[in-house]
Amino acid sequence: MSSADDSPSILKLGGSLLSLPDIGDRVVSFVDRHCIANPVVVVGGGDAADLVRAWAERFQLSDRAAHDLALRAMDTNARLLPHLNRRFELIDTPWDDGIRPAARRIGVLCCHSVLEKLEVRLPRTQHLPRSWDVTSDSIAAWFAVLWEAEHLYLLKSADMSGMAPAGRSGPGVIRQVRPHIVRSLVQRGSVDRAFEVFCAEIPRVAWCNLRGSAEEPHNI
Repeated sequence: MSSADDSPSILKLGGSLLSLPDIGDRVVSFVDRHCIANPVVVVGGGDAADLVRAWAERFQLSDRAAHDLALRAMDTNARLLPHLNRRFELIDTPWDDGIRPAARRIGVLCCHSVLEKLEVRLPRTQHLPRSWDVTSDSIAAWFAVLWEAEHLYLLKSADMSGMAPAGRSGPGVIRQVRPHIVRSLVQRGSVDRAFEVFCAEIPRVAWCNLRGSAEEPHNI
């Protein structure tokens, strides 16, 4: 287990954001602007995962086979980031192994590689579920729970318009995790179906539209 000072901050980067030519710089700017400690990025599958979905339907793949291919697609996307900005550094070992990115580097998790090493140590009851209900949102949350991360940042292509309740301290800023907000996000398809279960164990979950001009994270 990680101590509070050593635990990672998990940033889920939506795969659709890879269409932005400057996405590497945007993520680095976000990390620096918000002074995020021990940042570890989980990159979504994006177009590559959509291709796997099409294969799964066409070839009637099992959930486990499709999930394995989708995780490998996420790893391919993860391996792109170090080519976009030299601050990124790939992580292919579990956080608990104590191997950390160099100072001022931003870790990028190779999820399939790390899962293979993790799950041989964990009881089957703690393994990541394999289904289309568990996409990169829940995968990022699963790692956050396992490594006792204090923060999970969802870097998305859309805002949370209409989701902010009264009593906020700024535009769209929600003070605490509110289950009904997460349920609404699930119902809208903004996060996957399993996300509500995993995020309940994370102290702070925040949302940011990284495609927009504003980069203030909105707590959910």
